[in-house]
Amino acid sequence: MDLSADPTLPAMIDMLRQLTRADSSREVLTTFMGRYSRVRPVDYFVGVVQVAGEAGAYRILYSLSAEEMNQPGRAHPRDMDPSALARLPVHRGGAIGALIEEPLPKLALGLDLGDDPQLGASCGGHPTCMALPMFEGDTVAEWTLSFSRMEEGFFQARDVGQASLTANLLNVANRNFDSLQTIRGLNGRLRDQLDQIARVQQSLLPARTPDIPTMEIATSYLTSNESGGDYYDFFPLGGGRWGILIADVSGHGAAAATIMAMLHAILHCYGSVAGWMGGGGAHDPAAAMRFANARLYETGLDGSFVTAFFAVFDPHACTLTFSNCGHPPPRRRDALTGRVETLDGAATLPLGIVEEFEPETRTVAFAGADTLLLFTDGITEAFSPSGEMYGDARLERALAESDGQPDAVIDAIHRTLYEHRGSATRDDDQTIVVLRYHGTCVIGGEG
Repeated sequence: MDLSADPTLPAMIDMLRQLTRADSSREVLTTFMGRYSRVRPVDYFVGVVQVAGEAGAYRILYSLSAEEMNQPGRAHPRDMDPSALARLPVHRGGAIGALIEEPLPKLALGLDLGDDPQLGASCGGHPTCMALPMFEGDTVAEWTLSFSRMEEGFFQARDVGQASLTANLLNVANRNFDSLQTIRGLNGRLRDQLDQIARVQQSLLPARTPDIPTMEIATSYLTSNESGGDYYDFFPLGGGRWGILIADVSGHGAAAATIMAMLHAILHCYGSVAGWMGGGGAHDPAAAMRFANARLYETGLDGSFVTAFFAVFDPHACTLTFSNCGHPPPRRRDALTGRVETLDGAATLPLGIVEEFEPETRTVAFAGADTLLLFTDGITEAFSPSGEMYGDARLERALAESDGQPDAVIDAIHRTLYEHRGSATRDDDQTIVVLRYHGTCVIGGEG
C-alpha cells in the first residue's frame, strides 16, 4: 500500500525520532506537544492534577500553546515534585471541574470558554476539547486537556480511544524517565559516599613502608569496585622489634570498611594499653589477637568476621613469632634453594566469631635473603573467565620463580593474575605485603 499520500506520516516519523532521543520526561513532553499539532489539530495543552481528599478541587500544572512548545530551547514546565505542586493555587468549578469530575476520557464539542475563570484568556476561541486521564493503577494521577480551534465533526469517538492509549503510554514512559533520574541521583550520592569511605579506609593504611633495618619491604593494595575490608599495618614495638599485620574483613562495601576501621582503632589502642609505645610491654601476637577478638565480638558483627595474621619480627634473634586467625597462611621463600614453604600452624578461628579463644603462636627463624609473602584471599580466589581460581599453586610458582626481591615478587604475582583473569578488574580487594630479610643469624635464633 502506498502511504505517501498520508500528510501526517512524515510528521509522525519526525516526532518518533525526536522522542527516542529524549533523556528526560520534560524533554519527552516538549517534543510530543511541540510536534503533535502537526499530526492532530491541537492548539493548546492544559495539565491538571486533582487535590487529594478535596472533591472538585484541582491545580493547573501547565497551560501552553503548541506554538510555545515549538520554540527552540523551550523546556516543558511540568513539575510533579510534591513541594512544587503545593505551591500551585487550588481551583474549583469551571469547564475544567466539569471535564475531570468523572475519571473517564471525554470529547467536548461546541464549547464557549470566553467567560471561563481559568480558560477564558487562553482557550476562549477553542470550541473542542479532548480530556484524557493519566492512570496510575486505579487512580488518576493527572489530566491532559487538549484544545482545538477545529469545529465539531473533525474528531471522532475512535480518536479519543487512540489518544487515550497514546497519552497513557507516554505517561508510563515519563514515570520511568523520572524514576531513572531519581535512581541516577541516588546512585551518584551513594557513589560519592562510597568514594569518601574508600578514601578514609585507605588513609588508615601506612602512608609509607617503615624503615626496618635488615628488612626490605614492598606492598600492594588494589581495591575492587566496592569499598572493602583489606588491611595491613606495621607497629614499632621498641628494641628493634616490629609488629606486622595483614587482615581481611568478610564481605564488601561500607560495612566491611567500617569494621576495618574498627580493627585499626582497636590494635592501635592495644599498642598503648599493652605498652608497645616506647618499647615496653609484652610482644605477644596471641595477646594482641585475644584483645582484638574480644572488642570485635562485643560490637556484634552480625555475621561478619575478620581473618588476621599478626607477627612480631625480632631482628636480634632473627625470628618471626606469629598467630594466625583464619587468614591464608603466608609463604616463605628460601633464598638458597628457592623452595617455598607455607607458614602454617598457630591457627585458630577468625576474629569476632566466638567470645573467647586462645590463639597459638609459632616462631620461625630467618636466614639472610629469605622472603616472606603475606596476602589476602582476593589473590588466590581470583577467577578466570572459565571459572578457575588463581589458587595457591600459581601464587607459589610466581614467588619461587622470582628472585625474592619484594617489588619483583609483587610484579610477578600481578603479571600472572592478569594472565589468569585476562583483565585488570577485580572482584575482591587484593593486598600483598612482601618482606625480605637481609641480616645474618644462626638457625635457632642466635646470631
